[in-house]
Amino acid sequence: MAKSQKSKKGKKKTKKLAIIFLIEIIILIALVGGYFAWYVNSKLDRLERPQEASTEKIETSDAVTEVMQNEYQTIALFGVDTRNTVDMMQSGTCRSDAIIIACINNKTKQVKLVSVYRDCFLETASPDLTTRKVTEAYYYGGPAGALETLNKNLDLNITDYVTVDFKALANAIDALGGVTINVKGKELNNLNRNLQEQVQVTGIYSDGVWSEGEQVLNGTQAVAYARIRKVGNNDFERTQRQRAVISAMIKKAKSSDLATINRVIDEVCPQIATNMTNKQLLSLAADIFDYELSENTGFPLSHTTPTLGRKGSVVVPANLLSNVKHLHGFLYPEDTDYMPSAEVQRISDMITNETGVYDQFTDENTTEEPTATNTN
Repeated sequence: MAKSQKSKKGKKKTKKLAIIFLIEIIILIALVGGYFAWYVNSKLDRLERPQEASTEKIETSDAVTEVMQNEYQTIALFGVDTRNTVDMMQSGTCRSDAIIIACINNKTKQVKLVSVYRDCFLETASPDLTTRKVTEAYYYGGPAGALETLNKNLDLNITDYVTVDFKALANAIDALGGVTINVKGKELNNLNRNLQEQVQVTGIYSDGVWSEGEQVLNGTQAVAYARIRKVGNNDFERTQRQRAVISAMIKKAKSSDLATINRVIDEVCPQIATNMTNKQLLSLAADIFDYELSENTGFPLSHTTPTLGRKGSVVVPANLLSNVKHLHGFLYPEDTDYMPSAEVQRISDMITNETGVYDQFTDENTTEEPTATNTN
């Protein structure tokens, strides 16, 4: 009997110690988690955040549906050719050479990328309602003007953006240890010409790329590759290269250790401008290993490339209304409630009247396949 009571006391003591140990672990995790949150926040605080492009000040389309609002997160990525983050945040300093819409499905974590061609002929939102190349929306209206131009022309609800210059992109790729890209033989000459310019601008030395095929490119080489324009179908293929580099970066990041990710954060944060809060960025980071790159494409799918006097050579949607419908079908395939806004109809009619380009949405008139490209 005494032995039984002793055994019970021992079990109670063991159970009590186990509970105490569990509580200690929970407290330790909380402390570590708190430190981690502080640590990451301290790094994210180094991002540049212009007040004029704060989320609540960005105008969105009236055609936004509940599906778009609640089931997806859509972010604009801008790549600019500038030398400092101050220029990224204001108008009158730089154009957006790369414009990419990243659409995240909150349920499946699938990410779709859409490149908006820099010469796409749209009506800019700021400072005046004028038709021009969409790359100029960033120059005249800064990031806020660029976001509102995308929203009004494409019936979107983008309020968040991230802007990087090409030096930041090169630094991020170097911190990752390079990215794997399949370089074509016809791209080598232009790649190396771009590389020489990159070295002069950024001061980051790099050897050239002398052979075709799949290979690991460093940051300067990868950016030079992404900027190839006069090979193949001009800007249309250049946007494909840009998306290929981003896809390769995400793939590399997902397989990297925390030390590598930390180097990327340290290197790039001071060179990024965004209006996203630390809370938003931490929320995205929490799911980083669940994200899966899905399809990608370019906008507009159907287009012509006339020269319009002083406005130069442009990419005219043929027509805007049809292209926007197909864009929404691509980004939000289950959204049956979407109806094009009167604003998109107005702009579409105006562009048709100005250019004489009508609806030509057939497979023969598209530069990129309507079924898009799968990046996996």
